[in-house]
Amino acid sequence: MRRFIYTIFLAMGLTVSTGCADLMETLPSGEVDKGQILSDASSIRVAMNGVYSTMYNRIDFVTANAHQCFGNMAIILNAEVMGDDMVHTAEGAGWFWKAYNYEARERFASKIQQCYFTWMYFYEIIGNVNYILSAENTAKGDKNELKDLMAQAYAARAFSYFMLIQSFQQTYKGHETLPGVPIYTQATNSTSKGKGRGTVQDVYDQINKDLTRAIQLFEESNIAQAHISNLDIYATWLLKARVALVQNDWETAATAAENAMQKPGCSLLSMSEATVVKGTFDNDTKNWKTGKTPFNSVNTRSVIWGMEMLSEQSNVFASFYSMMDACTDVYYAAEAPKCISNWLYSQIPDTDIRKGWWNGDIGVTAADWTYGANINYNQHKFQWADQDAHTGDLIFMRAEEACLIRAEALCRAGNIEEARAEITKLGERRDSNYAKRIAGLTGNTQTFGTKGTVTTLLDEILLQRRIELWGEAGRLFDIMRQGMPWTRSWELEDGTKSNHSNVLSKYAEYTAFPSDYIECILMIPQVEIDNNPNIGPEDQNPYIQ
Repeated sequence: MRRFIYTIFLAMGLTVSTGCADLMETLPSGEVDKGQILSDASSIRVAMNGVYSTMYNRIDFVTANAHQCFGNMAIILNAEVMGDDMVHTAEGAGWFWKAYNYEARERFASKIQQCYFTWMYFYEIIGNVNYILSAENTAKGDKNELKDLMAQAYAARAFSYFMLIQSFQQTYKGHETLPGVPIYTQATNSTSKGKGRGTVQDVYDQINKDLTRAIQLFEESNIAQAHISNLDIYATWLLKARVALVQNDWETAATAAENAMQKPGCSLLSMSEATVVKGTFDNDTKNWKTGKTPFNSVNTRSVIWGMEMLSEQSNVFASFYSMMDACTDVYYAAEAPKCISNWLYSQIPDTDIRKGWWNGDIGVTAADWTYGANINYNQHKFQWADQDAHTGDLIFMRAEEACLIRAEALCRAGNIEEARAEITKLGERRDSNYAKRIAGLTGNTQTFGTKGTVTTLLDEILLQRRIELWGEAGRLFDIMRQGMPWTRSWELEDGTKSNHSNVLSKYAEYTAFPSDYIECILMIPQVEIDNNPNIGPEDQNPYIQ
């Protein structure tokens, strides 16, 4: 079994041969002495920067379909369009269309589709950080700087395994003994053999072990985050909160989220700061203009972790914003606008400034629409920061998410008044009537999945999460962990039907999918089965199409 360390060498300006393009055939042709390449803190920092670069760049091991393979946000967008709250209006150029229509997983033998990219992408990061971590006890330099770098590597590995296990298996609770994903914690070379899947529990144990080690090293190093792109102790605390939430460890989730919110200079956005100015698009003259949003800049004060995008780093088409901003000359979004579901939009009060993050019903249905942003419920939350330079920063973590996790964890644990106070911190920054509106809510039971009436405080907190983190959290992951039936089919009070372009009616369960529906998880790429002696056809995820 051979793992990929190409990014490290690129970051250091070294030339390598990657040989075959197969998943298991991607180690440089000659073995390299890690003691020479990663001999000191300076070289390790360069290598870690190479790891971060993969988190926003297109991945060149995907020989086609690369425009939908652009790092972390591509994975999140896949999980968004596979859920219930984001509407993929039309096929357009085809990017993410198969994921939206639940046709991507059946292409597990392809090397250009979602299953392959997701697997390859995160195992590339894991392979690279394992190589970095192998120098933990041999590299020379300032001890605190080395601890900080190793902490980043441990956190990056935990992040990668967390994303993998959420993508390729059902949620943790109730599925602890199901097959997980292979765990590698040592640097690999051309003689290394692939490992078996283990269990979901094994993967979460490793994730938590890495998070504990990362936090320990961050605390010992006491080095401030050098750049917002670097994982630091606060981002690691928020990652720990995410993991604990999935594991239903409410106390850990609440504490970790609170720790994440202590990041110096970081705070929840005010009502004015969270206000979005919509872009404009004239279908007749094809004049377009990007508006203004806080969600395209790492300088936004609630950002905990993100990637600053400079003009020389921009990739016009293989990017998150090319898929999202329909008020632009990049036609991907203009041909296939990403919209909020009309049900979720109908839950946002008129006094809530987030109502302005989307179009609402402007009288242009999908049947009337031809091109551009002028369609019912089109999103304006994510817009290019510089339309001409095609740049926009990528935000991976915000303080608002930490607040929502803490509120949910407190509520599920039965600490109702603390939970109300926590969600009010965010709600009052979006809706001037918020505190009054939720004053009478109590209860820690979730009463609906996709649609329903808010009857408990937990219902309210989960609804606020869906609105605030729309397009950011990977909605499908929440659907699976919450364990409630979901759907894309509904009728609003005025008789308007769902605005989804595909309600997935090809499935008998389309009016109420179970949260552990096997179509929601990806298939293991065929190349992994072909090349890993410890994963065979019998280890493949269930397939029913």
